[in-house]
Amino acid sequence: LKPPQRRPKSRRAPRRVGGGRRAMGAQLAPITKQVPLLNGCCANLSLDTGRSVDLYVGDSASALAVSEFEGGDGGAKESYYKDWDTLRGILAAGDVVLVRGSWLEEVYRRGETLPRRQDLPPQAVWPLEELMTRVKDHRVPTPQILSISYTWLSREHPDPEGFHLRAFAPLLRHFARHCKLGVDNLAIFIDWCSMPQAPRSQGDEAAYQRALNTIDVWYAHWLVEVWLLTRVPDGATLYEDRGWTKFERAVATLTRSPESTLDLGLLHGGWKSWGQVANDCQAERRPPETPERFAADLNRKTFGIREDEGMVAGLYREAFDRALHQEVQLWYAGLGWSDREAQELAQLLKLCGSTLRDLELRGNEIASSGAAALADALPFCSALERLSLDGNCIGKDAQQALRDAWQRCGKPRFGLELGEQNFRPRNNAATPQSGGRASGDSPQGRGLRAGSGLSVGLTPTGSSAAASEQLNQLLARQAAFEARIESSVARLTDGLVEVAD
Repeated sequence: LKPPQRRPKSRRAPRRVGGGRRAMGAQLAPITKQVPLLNGCCANLSLDTGRSVDLYVGDSASALAVSEFEGGDGGAKESYYKDWDTLRGILAAGDVVLVRGSWLEEVYRRGETLPRRQDLPPQAVWPLEELMTRVKDHRVPTPQILSISYTWLSREHPDPEGFHLRAFAPLLRHFARHCKLGVDNLAIFIDWCSMPQAPRSQGDEAAYQRALNTIDVWYAHWLVEVWLLTRVPDGATLYEDRGWTKFERAVATLTRSPESTLDLGLLHGGWKSWGQVANDCQAERRPPETPERFAADLNRKTFGIREDEGMVAGLYREAFDRALHQEVQLWYAGLGWSDREAQELAQLLKLCGSTLRDLELRGNEIASSGAAALADALPFCSALERLSLDGNCIGKDAQQALRDAWQRCGKPRFGLELGEQNFRPRNNAATPQSGGRASGDSPQGRGLRAGSGLSVGLTPTGSSAAASEQLNQLLARQAAFEARIESSVARLTDGLVEVAD
């Protein structure tokens, strides 16, 4: 591992902690196989601050999360979508429940439909105490939270004939096995079963409204895997045309790692491993929409209750502020982005550049006009220290203009990484109709699928196509892994406060 970059020392004032050391829980994954050394050197890390930090390394989580289970600051914006305290706080209120994967699997096997929240049997629900005990105990596997995004097929029941249940329930056991868990260790959010549904009592209605106010967490949180059920029966409103599903997809892809969101509508028969499912089904990734653009597009979407439109727009604005106005690193490597996406991203940087330190854009299709847009956005990025554009298609004049803009803004000398450029888009460069995503029909396209690989300037032909694709995937995973480790370790270090003797 590369050592983490030094970060400025936290300016928070030291605070006294009574009663000895407080336990902190942390979870780091999916890196067990990649970095087995962490199991030995960090299994129980004691620091001079008077606290102990337990690290559990397993395949079931998607990020490093630090949570102070006793008196922590879980509501802080910078950790709202990244630690267990946020999830625990929502579940403790009782307005939302998570259902057991084993129970969902039983319902599917019996050929039944899912009951609403108020009609769930007791064995279907994860008790909060049991869930958090397993989270804190590093000797047992940590439960994996999974959120399901889908279209409601009727107002009375979202899945009256089990269409959606048949799409995802058979995959639960395979997913759990990939995470080295049993299906009973999956904790699932699915709104019909997790939130009070109509007809609702007065108390149920109040709980339902409170649950709506935090629904963004179940799609935007870094410890939650999200499955998008984008296929619908014939005659049903398309997933892409619904307002709520637009919101769920948008917040799921704000800042989380690409492999954490799967589009099961892309799944085809004949797959042989979960790795193949994860690679084929990674959801398309585009630059996050500004709240204004999101609201304008939302007006063209379908809602079962039209009044929900204003609520959804407000929820997205809050999620956008929480996720992007506090984020120090954005990772968009190897997504096949072109000038169009770079220009959209440049507009976004003008809104959230005050906190962003690290922007990763290597291995895309960005050319000179996209680079110019990014250069124009640099004055708004006061905290930016590193911008990686290696492996794009930026011309020499545009590269020099970008260097000049970087220098004028007083950025670190070696923070701008241009590396080698391809100087021309690859044959499968994304078109506006494709939404900036490289085609998956060619070997080159498969190598540029969202999250699947970084371009290394190769044009695979014949028998070398598969090898090149695998190399791209390995490079992307390694680079993403290193970046997550550096960012997470730095966040953990900055988060620890000094304790007076």
